[in-house]
Amino acid sequence: MGKLQGQSAFFRPGPPAVPGQGHKPLIDFLRREVQGTTVVDLGGGEGAYSLELKANGFDMTVADINASSLAVAEKNGLRTVNLSGGKVLPEKSADTVMLVEVLEHVDDPKEFLKMAISVARRRVVFTLPCTNDFDELFGLGLSYAHIAVSDHLWHFSYEEMKAILDGLGVRYRLEMGDYLFPHMSMHLLRQSLGGPLGFLAMLPVRIANRLGMIKKRIPSRFYGVIEVL
Repeated sequence: MGKLQGQSAFFRPGPPAVPGQGHKPLIDFLRREVQGTTVVDLGGGEGAYSLELKANGFDMTVADINASSLAVAEKNGLRTVNLSGGKVLPEKSADTVMLVEVLEHVDDPKEFLKMAISVARRRVVFTLPCTNDFDELFGLGLSYAHIAVSDHLWHFSYEEMKAILDGLGVRYRLEMGDYLFPHMSMHLLRQSLGGPLGFLAMLPVRIANRLGMIKKRIPSRFYGVIEVL
């Protein structure tokens, strides 16, 4: 889809997750889908998500090309591999390879997935921004989180992401999640009201959302699992 520029400051671009500030839906996804004991966090930066999984007993390795980010990961007790200079990871060297918000940054997402698959013994799990309903979102005067960040080289619809995975000839699951509506509306309501009044006003909305009475609209993230076995 090329470079895209949003219109609103509601979703603000920011740096990669720092230790202790990982996005909870991503953490829950990884805890649920990572298999085996050894895990490579490919493009894992400072290791925010590796630390979350390490706390759950996984043997984590952060692999990245950014030496300063890897230094932070090492300082926090994580094993690291610097992939700069063309260094590659050994084939079948980890049970699971995880790619957390990485594919939108690389020159060739399909080839990068091939490399991740070659390293994994069991599965590859990945997340990345979803622009499946970008036209509608743009028309509302909003933009996805990180959509205007200059180092995002790719923006995928569901069909575009599916075509890449189909071309790999692998068994996979691809889901869209982190829906902006009603969550964005709920966030705005909390911000505008605040305090006890905000809590009381939000209560029926939360209940209706839990019961599935509020239609979800505009997914902001892909969650994917590739089976290697």
